[in-house]
Formats: sequence, C-alpha cells, structure tokens
Amino acid sequence: MRLSSFHRLIALSSLNPLVFGSAFSLSNTISKSSLQRGLAMSTSTSEFAKSTIEFPKPVAVQPGTSPVEEQLVSNPIDSTCKVLIVGASRGIGLEFVKQILEKGSTVIATYRSEQPSALQTLSEKYPETLHLLELDLGDEVSIQNAAKEYQNMNIGSLTHLIHNGGIYLPETTFDGSARGPRAAAPAVTKSAMMRTFEINTIAPLIVAQNFAPLLGKRDETLPVIAYMTSKVGSIDDNGSGGAYAYRSSKSALNNIAKSLSSDLCEEARVVLLHPGYVQTDMTSGKGFITAEESVSGLLKAIEATDNDKGFRFVDYKACLIPW
Repeated sequence: MRLSSFHRLIALSSLNPLVFGSAFSLSNTISKSSLQRGLAMSTSTSEFAKSTIEFPKPVAVQPGTSPVEEQLVSNPIDSTCKVLIVGASRGIGLEFVKQILEKGSTVIATYRSEQPSALQTLSEKYPETLHLLELDLGDEVSIQNAAKEYQNMNIGSLTHLIHNGGIYLPETTFDGSARGPRAAAPAVTKSAMMRTFEINTIAPLIVAQNFAPLLGKRDETLPVIAYMTSKVGSIDDNGSGGAYAYRSSKSALNNIAKSLSSDLCEEARVVLLHPGYVQTDMTSGKGFITAEESVSGLLKAIEATDNDKGFRFVDYKACLIPW
C-alpha cells in the first residue's frame, strides 16, 4: 500500500519525536499548508465527536483480568417492557422468552420457519403477552419483512432487542488434525467461514438496521440492545486456537456492536453478553451450566444497563471480559 507524504510523516513522527522538527529539511514534497490541513482534519474530526456527542465511556478491561462489575437493577424488565428476542426457538433464546414472560413483559419471539412446539405451548400460556414472529437470519428480505410485520402488530415501541441467534459449524480446525488441546475435526473452509459470518456477524447488523428505528424510550430510559457473543471472540483470551469461523465471527460482531454503541448513543445502550458454556443443542448438551442459570445472570446485566452505563463485554457472572 502506498502511503501519502502526509501519512509517511505521521508514521515517522510516531517512531521519533524529533522527526517533526526536521521533517521539512528531509523532504520538499510536503508543504506546511498541506501538513496543517491534514492535522486540522484529524483534529477537527475528534473535536467534533467530543463536542456533539455525550455518552458513557465504554469499559476497557486490561488483558488477563476479569473484574466483577456491580450490577444494580436500575433498568428493570417489567410489565412496561416490550422485548424482541431474535433466535428464540430453543436453548438460551427460549429461556430468555420464559424468564422475561414471567416478569410480565410483552415478548416478541422470532423463529426461522415453522413455529416450534415449545413456543406454541408458551403462546397458549401467555396469549396476551407472547407474540411469534417469523425471521430468517440468512435472508435479508425476511428480516425486513419481520420488521414490517412487527409494525403491523401495533404493539408499540420496543424497549429491548436481545439478539441470540447464531450458528457453530463443525469445520473448526486448521487442517483437520489434532493440535494442542484441540481434537481432530473437519478443517475450516471458505464456505464455513462465509456462512458463519453471514449468520453471526452480518445478520445482527441487518437486524439492528431494521429494528433500531422501532426502539423507544421508556419514560426517560433509553432502550437496550443486547448481543449474545462469546468469550472465544476475545483476542486476548484466545489461548487454544481453532474454531476459526465461530471465533472470528464473534470478534467481528463485538466490533460491530461497539460501532453501534457510538452511532446509536442518543437512541439506545448496547451491551455484549457472554452466556458461558451452556448445555444446549449447540454444545450437544455438554456445557458447565444450564440455560436457566445463564439467562438468570444475563438478565441481571441487562437490567443494570441504563443511560449512565457504558458499552461493555460482560458474562453471566458479572465478570468483565477483555477484548
């Protein structure tokens, strides 16, 4: 990649603080005015952000640490809430539906194609507060249609968007062989990477584009967007390798959520949630905790997210996770 004269100068200056003092004697290609324009542009962008946007600073956790955050119920999920749960057919998503319905909230639960029996049973138990919505994360038109269908339900503005849907494909290893602590498994492929990113990374952004306009304040409290991510998406925490598609898709999701937390700072609060190693279909029932335990802890993190609580990456035990 060819760098401009201005950017070469900036790169040099970062290596040697004396470069700025002698730069003009080294090159005649950089004029004082062009340097000033470049510096003014970078400064004005930063100053513009500072002067026009005020929102809580995101929590940054030092690598190798997992401090526990204080979680006060400052934004309770109750009968005044309208909660969209994306990916609610089973596992963690279904458990979110159950526990939030018990709080008296109105829940809009999405499913991919045919209505799952578990959701049908719940809709019979909660006919007034549970609404089922078809939404296929692999189909952008389906996402757009789901947003339109929600508007047609005339339920009102959403107070919460909990994005749970995701996939974990079996093609996880570098070359199919066992390496380090990881057992042999099918090698990662381009198609596995693309499909995983489509569902785990791109779809959450498309969902946000379509449903964020349907969010609304409850009194003066901003709505909350919560993403189910994973600790394996943490670059600092990656000590075992493998899981290329899933791991990188969650890292990318984390960065998308971080951008959303800035872009939607006046409209919503965004939080990343790690559910733990949960006994679900995705883990073939192998996990350390149940979905009930995980969701119970995650709801505490969501209810502690309010106007003053900045963007952060936290797990079901209230431990803050480094990037």
